[in-house]
Parts: sequence; C-alpha cells; structure tokens
Amino acid sequence: MSYLARRFALITLSLAVLSMIPAAGWSDNKPLEPHQPGWERWFKLDWEAGEWKGHPVVQGYLYNSSPKTIGEVQLLVDALDASGSILAQKVNWVPGSQMEPFSRRYFVADVPLVQIAPQTAAQYRVRVYSYTELQAPGQKR
Repeated sequence: MSYLARRFALITLSLAVLSMIPAAGWSDNKPLEPHQPGWERWFKLDWEAGEWKGHPVVQGYLYNSSPKTIGEVQLLVDALDASGSILAQKVNWVPGSQMEPFSRRYFVADVPLVQIAPQTAAQYRVRVYSYTELQAPGQKR
C-alpha cells in the first residue's frame, strides 16, 4: 500500500471515529429560553388553547404594559407533559409591525408538534421569546 493510500485510509478512519463523538455544547436537546429575561415586567399574556382550521393553536392577547413602543415580538410556545417537562417548542411571530405603549394585540400561534410517540401535550406554556424596543420611527434598540 502506498504512502498516500495509507494516509487517506488513516484520515478516513479518523473522521469516522470523530463523527461518533458528540460535540460538547452542540446538543439539539437544549430547550429554548426567552432572549430578554424579565420580559414579564413589560408584557402580560392572556391566552387559551384552541383550534384554528383543524389544528391546535394558542390564542389570546399580548399586552404591552410598558411606556415604550415595541416591535418584532416573537412568542415561545412550549408543549408540556403532565409533569411540566418540555416535549416540544415553537417560536411564532405576533402579527403587526409595532405595539404602542399600554396597548394589546390579538394573536393566534401554532403549537409545537410533539414527535415523541405516544406522548401528547398535557398543557402549553406561552412566553415572550424576543422583542425590539422602537425609539422613534425607523429606529430600533
């Protein structure tokens, strides 16, 4: 076997072995958390589970309780089992470009698909995942 052939075989074997070792911190099993901790200070959610066009959703109102104009709001919907453990998550945009201070916005958000058979969601949890504070027309913070 030539030097190049042995080297190629060694590299191939090394890559095969390395591909079986999970990368530290690269797990897809890490649950999503809201980007802005303390969002509860500025927002209130009033929602319920429902159905829209034949599929499950959560629907309700998002209240902007702050004196700031808010834009680009995303909601994090968690599907939970009976013990409160997360089965699946989904991020949804709240429709509309901005929320004026002390206003509310109606939303309908898709719930995440639970792909752990035979489990189904016993309940849902809805949190503000991210938002942008708008300083003036056309400006973001």
